[in-house]
Amino acid sequence: MQNLLKKFNALTDDEKLAFMKEAMAAMAKIFQNDPQKMMTEMIPVCMNVMKSKGTNMDMMRVMMKTMMG
Repeated sequence: MQNLLKKFNALTDDEKLAFMKEAMAAMAKIFQNDPQKMMTEMIPVCMNVMKSKGTNMDMMRVMMKTMMG
């Protein structure tokens, strides 16, 4: 994992975004196969990352609403 993370961090922001777009389909399939695992493992991680970067729940709602249209 550390080797992959090191390679990811070496990418430009545009390359990181392109990678994340490609990875999202694979992630969605994993989450679709086991939604409970996604809820119990990923949501807490996402919440902690957002909080550590200063994003509060109101900002997260706005971001989600913007993404969903």
